[in-house]
Amino acid sequence: MDFLTLVAALSAIAPAQSVAPAAPSATSCVMTPAERDWIGGNLAAWDRVRTRFTRLPRRSPRIILFNDRCRFDGVANGAPVWRGYPHGGKIVLPAGGEVGTGVTSFAAPGGEGEPPFFVMALPSVWVSAKAFADPADAELRAIFLHEFSHVAHLSVLGPAFARAEVGFKAADNLTDDTIQERWSKVPAYARSIEKERDLLFAAASEPDDRRARRLAAQAHRLMKIRQQRFFSGRNKGWKSYDDLFLTMEGIGQWTAFAWLADPAGGGLSRERARDTMRGSRKWWSQDQGLALFMAIDRLFPQWPDCALRRDPVLGIDLLAIAARGGTCPTRRS
Repeated sequence: MDFLTLVAALSAIAPAQSVAPAAPSATSCVMTPAERDWIGGNLAAWDRVRTRFTRLPRRSPRIILFNDRCRFDGVANGAPVWRGYPHGGKIVLPAGGEVGTGVTSFAAPGGEGEPPFFVMALPSVWVSAKAFADPADAELRAIFLHEFSHVAHLSVLGPAFARAEVGFKAADNLTDDTIQERWSKVPAYARSIEKERDLLFAAASEPDDRRARRLAAQAHRLMKIRQQRFFSGRNKGWKSYDDLFLTMEGIGQWTAFAWLADPAGGGLSRERARDTMRGSRKWWSQDQGLALFMAIDRLFPQWPDCALRRDPVLGIDLLAIAARGGTCPTRRS
C-alpha cells in the first residue's frame, strides 16, 4: 500500500473548532495488552533506527492513538502513560481542528510554543479497513517509522519551508504530491523523473564505487537540468519545494527501509525492503525520495551528520557530495 504522508494528512484537517476532548466516562477506555505491546514495539524500533541509522534528533512529542471507540494520549518519553477518552467519532487535535477515526498516520506542529504531535490509528482500525490482515504486519510498523520521523523534520526543516513561502505562493493546499499533480502531464518532466529515479536506484545497488558515483552524478545532473528548465521565471520558487519534499519524504522512506532491512528489525533483504517501501511506485516524492537516500547512503553513509542539523543540507546537495566523494560542508553560523 502507499505510505501516508505528513502534508497530505495535514491538508485534510478540518478548520479549528472550539471542541475539547471528551471527558472520561463510566465506560473505561484502557489500552488492550496487544495495543500497548504494539506502540511499545514501535517506539523501541524508533529508538533503534534513530540511534543506529539516522541519528535524528530526539524528540518527545505528544502521541494520540485511537481505536474504534477510544483515543489515547501520551508523551513519547520513556514509558508513556496513556490516558483514554471516548472520541465520539472525531479526533480533536492539539493545535485546533479535527480528523476522522479512519486509517491515518501523521505528524504535525503543535500550537504556539507547543511541541509537535503525532496521530495514528491503532492496528484494529487498519485491519477493519482491510488495509492489513495482520495487526502485527511489519509494513504497519514501517508506516509508523516513516511518519514518526517527521516529528524530527518539523523542527529542522520547518524554517526552510517558511523561507520557501516568502514571496512565492505555491498552492492553497500544498502537499508533497503538488509538484507531481502540476507537472505529471508534461512528458519531458515525467520522463526526467523516471530517468533520475532509475539512475538513483542503480547507484544504490551498484557494487563498484566508481560506477556508483558515476550513476549518482548522472542522476544529479538530470535533476539540476530539470529544475533549471521547469523551475524558472514565475515558477522559480518551486525548486525549494522540490528539494524540501524529496528530502523530507526521502528520509522518512529511508528510515522505514533501514528498519525493514535490519536483521534485528524487520529482517527483510534489502531488495525486499526496498520493494516494500516502493509500494505501488505511484508517488514521485516517496519513490524518488527513497531512491535518492538509498543512493546517498550507499556512497556517503555520513549523511545524517549534515542532513538534519541547524543548517540542513538537503537531498540534492547530499547527492552531489556523495557523487564526488566529499564531506559535510562547514556549518554556517
